[in-house]
Amino acid sequence: MIKIKGAIFTLTCISLLNLSLNLFAQTIDDPQIKNIDDLSNDSAQMMTWTCNNQDDNIVVEAKDDQIWSSIIESKNWNCQENLSDIPTDALQFTCEPTEDGSISLLTITWLSGKDENKQMGQWIHQFAEEYNMMCSMAKVGLLDNDE
Repeated sequence: MIKIKGAIFTLTCISLLNLSLNLFAQTIDDPQIKNIDDLSNDSAQMMTWTCNNQDDNIVVEAKDDQIWSSIIESKNWNCQENLSDIPTDALQFTCEPTEDGSISLLTITWLSGKDENKQMGQWIHQFAEEYNMMCSMAKVGLLDNDE
């Protein structure tokens, strides 16, 4: 049963990554675009914010900021729309709406700081309880065909 859940989780992650990469490739027509403000304003695309709270830094990817920011920014996190590199082995969680959920896909990645397990766990429970989302946590990994 655990192997099946792991396989389903892996396939879901690969599918989401593939979808994200395809959408990103379709969004950027001009290779000269280097600033997020130069991208077209498409309400269907996910947006990226970098957030910090003293020495702690995260990246948030979502379609809208009204609900996630009510949870994260209420805890003294300051967020700005911005792109950021995501290192391998960064702790990350993704939440998806359930049938009666109220927001779309949400991904939060821990970039730096301390107590990431505690903070990320608190956020997962808040999104699950307050917005009826199903969340999973993992470490960011790169796909490597040689392994």
